[in-house]
Amino acid sequence: EDFKMKTLAAFLSLLVLCWAQEEAKLTKANNRFGLRLLRALPSGPEKNVFFSPYSVSTAMGMAFAGARGQTQQELSQGLGFSDVDLTDSGVLDAYTHHTERLKSTPSNSTLDVANAAAIQRTLALLNSYESALQSSFGAELHKVDFAGEPQAAVDFVNNWVRRKTHDKIEKLFNEPLDPDTLLVLLNAIYFKGEWNTAFVKEHTEKRQFFNGGVTPVEVDTMRLEARIKYRFFDDLQVEVVELPYRGLDYTMAILLPKENTGVEGLKQNLTVDRFQNYLSDLRERKITVLLPKFKLETKYSLKAPLQSLGIKQIFESGADLSGINDERLRVSAVEHKAVVEVNEEGTVAAATTGVVIVPYSLGPEPVVFRVDHPFLFFIRNTRTDDIFFMGQVNKL
Repeated sequence: EDFKMKTLAAFLSLLVLCWAQEEAKLTKANNRFGLRLLRALPSGPEKNVFFSPYSVSTAMGMAFAGARGQTQQELSQGLGFSDVDLTDSGVLDAYTHHTERLKSTPSNSTLDVANAAAIQRTLALLNSYESALQSSFGAELHKVDFAGEPQAAVDFVNNWVRRKTHDKIEKLFNEPLDPDTLLVLLNAIYFKGEWNTAFVKEHTEKRQFFNGGVTPVEVDTMRLEARIKYRFFDDLQVEVVELPYRGLDYTMAILLPKENTGVEGLKQNLTVDRFQNYLSDLRERKITVLLPKFKLETKYSLKAPLQSLGIKQIFESGADLSGINDERLRVSAVEHKAVVEVNEEGTVAAATTGVVIVPYSLGPEPVVFRVDHPFLFFIRNTRTDDIFFMGQVNKL
């Protein structure tokens, strides 16, 4: 008996280890996909970028679960699953554990992830697909009538999104969808983190920010003096700072190119491995951070960017979504909306943390991390390494 129990325990711990490895693979695939998508989304001196790679790959994962044949192959390659040797069933298993883990881990930051599929009422779904959606993605299934009551269908979807994001995202669709629509995959994500060390509101003042790296504008800029992870990296000529949110589960990494107009080059050359290496090479030191307050609200129709990443067939009439049902199905739209607000709020005011001031002559030169030109930022979960949000601020 004892031997049996031990064998079972060993088997279970091995199983958990396998899940952890599959999950780590999924995270790597999602992060790589995110950087590719960051490069594919429209940006320019006048245009900021902000999106959730985690959200988009989850929504596409919901499609992957019902895709077969070449359609599934394209998804597997485009989403980066095949790069990390994730098998088709491995993908769903990894999503299952991931969804569970994110739900079960208490965190001091508010992260609401909501997945849903809105399906034409007349469409019969395969049971296997319904259960995959629910078990792997915790996705809600909504039967609506795109054909008969297009406005009601859109109102339903918009209300769902608004509820799930605590009114932060008002609506996803401005007008009724094409009456031929059969399936819409939705993912809404909302993040509200408070800084571990708050910026002192009284220190916020107007400072210059160079839009597009060239045009100076005056913007509200926050200031923080604290011990913060910081480093300058020669290879891409970039300063990196990591600011923790309360509870330390989430951080914001800011990558500021040395050159005022260096952000596009930085974006082209950044890889996930390089990003991870930067983060692990950061060192805590006393620095002054000057960071503009900003709020980004973006909406993307992802069909074109996804097609540019090789995910094409799923949008065409020859799509193979036979894992969803037996009819000719294709995905008509992938809509993504994301909101982020960066302000002073934190749990503790920096002023009260009793920083020991060391005379300058003793330490290294004081560093001022002055965010006054276009930069990249990433909000990630430090426990799972998932990059939940990526952004590029070009203009304030």
